Amino acid sequence: MYQIFHSVEFYVVLTAVAALVVGVLCAPSGRGPAETGFLTGYLRESRVGEPMEPGIRVECLADGNVLLTRHGLADLTDTATVALAVTRAGFDISIEERVTPGRGGEWIDTATFILPGLGQERYHLKYNSRPTSTFAALTFRNTPGLKAERRLA
Repeated sequence: MYQIFHSVEFYVVLTAVAALVVGVLCAPSGRGPAETGFLTGYLRESRVGEPMEPGIRVECLADGNVLLTRHGLADLTDTATVALAVTRAGFDISIEERVTPGRGGEWIDTATFILPGLGQERYHLKYNSRPTSTFAALTFRNTPGLKAERRLA
């Protein structure tokens, strides 16, 4: 029994177990708390050269904010409301689209939103449109000038 405590193998195993315990105790405990916010979009008619099919476009701005454009909205006028429920947990962003039609006015097919307060990190974005039963997902790094686009399917 005395020789076990003086062997090199015993101390190597003991060091490995100690390192494992320290690693488990220091590991982050998940994504952190989820925060939900609500955004109302600026509605407009699409510009020349913009896509007409339903989709989203992400554009990272120099100030750290992200411009989110939802294009391909159908049967809406400028009296409608297009809002987003944005839930952020760590680097995961989940968006639920909410549409309230209006009466009268000019026809629109595009809504733009500003996602504030994002760091220069890699984000996973899920966009769900219940009114149209469509969905899109993309990964982007919030780097000024970066643009990414996905169709809603």
